[in-house]
Amino acid sequence: MPRSFPHLPAALLSAMACGALAPAAAAGEGQPERARVWVADDGTRVRREDVGLPLSRGEGNALFRPGEPIRLGALRAEVVAFQVVVESGAEPVRGVTVELSALGPAAGPGAPAKAPPAPQQPAQGQGAAPAETISIRRFVEHYVEITQRSRNEQRPRESLGWSPAARPPDDVHLGFLPDALIPVELAPPWAPYPLEVGARETRAVWIDLHVPEGALPGAYEGRVVVGSASHGELASLELKLDVAPPVLPYGAVDFIAFYEADRVAERVGDGPAVEQQLWQLLHEHHVDGFASVRSPAEVERLRAAIDGSLFTEARGYRGPGAGVPPGAVALGAYGGFGDPAEATLHRVEAVADLLPPAVDDVMLYAIDEQCESPRGPGWRRLIRGSRLSSRVLVGHSCGEVPPVEQDVDLVLTPANRFDSTWARAAREAGQRLWVYNGALPRTGTFMIDAPLTGLMADGWIAASHEVDRWFLWETAFWHDGNRGGKGPIDPFTVAENFHNRDGDACLGDGMLLYPGTQRGAFSSRSVGFPGVLPSMRLKSLRRGIQDAGYIALARSASPGAVDAIVKEVIPAALDEALDSAPAAWSSDGAPFFRARSALRALIPAGASLDAAGVRRALAEAAAARRALVPLPRAGGEADSAGRASPWPFGRWSTTARLIAVAGLGAAVLALVIGLYRRGKPGRGAEGR
Repeated sequence: MPRSFPHLPAALLSAMACGALAPAAAAGEGQPERARVWVADDGTRVRREDVGLPLSRGEGNALFRPGEPIRLGALRAEVVAFQVVVESGAEPVRGVTVELSALGPAAGPGAPAKAPPAPQQPAQGQGAAPAETISIRRFVEHYVEITQRSRNEQRPRESLGWSPAARPPDDVHLGFLPDALIPVELAPPWAPYPLEVGARETRAVWIDLHVPEGALPGAYEGRVVVGSASHGELASLELKLDVAPPVLPYGAVDFIAFYEADRVAERVGDGPAVEQQLWQLLHEHHVDGFASVRSPAEVERLRAAIDGSLFTEARGYRGPGAGVPPGAVALGAYGGFGDPAEATLHRVEAVADLLPPAVDDVMLYAIDEQCESPRGPGWRRLIRGSRLSSRVLVGHSCGEVPPVEQDVDLVLTPANRFDSTWARAAREAGQRLWVYNGALPRTGTFMIDAPLTGLMADGWIAASHEVDRWFLWETAFWHDGNRGGKGPIDPFTVAENFHNRDGDACLGDGMLLYPGTQRGAFSSRSVGFPGVLPSMRLKSLRRGIQDAGYIALARSASPGAVDAIVKEVIPAALDEALDSAPAAWSSDGAPFFRARSALRALIPAGASLDAAGVRRALAEAAAARRALVPLPRAGGEADSAGRASPWPFGRWSTTARLIAVAGLGAAVLALVIGLYRRGKPGRGAEGR
């Protein structure tokens, strides 16, 4: 799917280009002379060179204080995550291990009624641990060097991931950034475990704790022990986990993710097990794969995924959302069935007839980002006259024309162009409206060189706005195959994976997964796992989707308090936000962590919502949102209190406004001088 971002005035772009690169932290103050261990939340990205951060001393850290336990809270059927960061001093630290003991009942009040069985820790979390066990998965964080930011070649401060004003700063996004997560059991020599930490560097292990639905509520405890071959034991940290009784709803908001099966097979391998593992990994993170089927054979290949049976213990799946099928299936994604024709309609009918009834939305994807194309209307007429009229939605992607002016059943619009007025009119007309992708400051962004909290924020945005489904255009875009693309990359060494003919270059766009095996030219950087691996960005998206479940559960009991918390965390998003400002939510994970704790405290012990109840609760949240956060007036922008500004250049930055005012002032002055001269005797043509 081609990506686009509305161009801003040239004055704004020139002004924003003057921003200077902030210096990296200087060696000395705050940097340790010996190794130390600290803990970060799952919304924080720590670069390899980030030593001496205030977070390492517990300052502004929601999860860690030196000498105190790590404290986490969870609902049942939730995955909570944190990072153990090892920071060296003047000497390297060799052979670092991070071990977390089995989580057992805490001593004293609040402990579970009975002790759960001792947990197993199988590779990839696919072993035979009992249902009540809190499973532990550890991942090595792999770093990729960022030397250039996502950008447009003609407008360097703009990118497909942000407007110039919302561009995340260089001083925390250049350098060695972690993103790929490799299970410690599979760590290769080029991303080793035990860890090797160079002098004045950091390395980290990401830890997922899966609290199954059958876990007993109460307080659990364990211990994180960090040792090394060179310096002995580095730390022994107490971990306390409080499991609340409610069960987290699965997939509270709908995110669907496309992948190209042939491209995955080309890089990783063509066995059915690889594709099935990709689906299970996405499902584990509350994201649906978006199946694109064009033949009965393709339906049969994906049947277990489409009917939900792939997500059961019988198929080796032990994660949230057991047996839940995906919400949508595409008939020929991105226009795969071509032009509408009676002969082709028979092929469509043959495929649609094989789809299980559990799938909510069957979409004939007519064409991509060509609003003027006759394909959508043509297919809609054919489908309406067929026996598929009550089963199939005809849709296309288009962000430039109001949906009610588009002769299709379903419109996909770029999330950063979402218009709530258009959405409301579409719903009243019986149309469906999905969003896709997104860009700062209106939504989070795919890009690696942006805060992790952006994708986390997307879950909160989906929970509090009427966006229906959220479509992610790709998840394994390692091949840079656009028109204007530069060809395949090794994503473990190169972050810049996307180019097009418009001069856009992006880091990590359409790439939430990493290849577990690499064949051909990149085989030297192969992990040797027959499947795909997660990214920190996928984990961040999962966190936001789980937070949407928190919002639904808490709002059923305390709507006003919950709405206030959501507004505090996400002050403006989608069409509430303006491209002349940075993203309104925090780039740090701590505010999200604290807000999540506040939501958990509002959830009644007996709270329970089925899928329909979740949808109802979040629809009410979206309706209440509009009263709390009014939209800015046309041509204006909202001030800090949410009021619209009458300033005529409301979407411009302050610098651009000054330039515009100066130009306007000069024009007025020239006009006044001209009129003055015309009024003076002897200043006409004869007097020169």
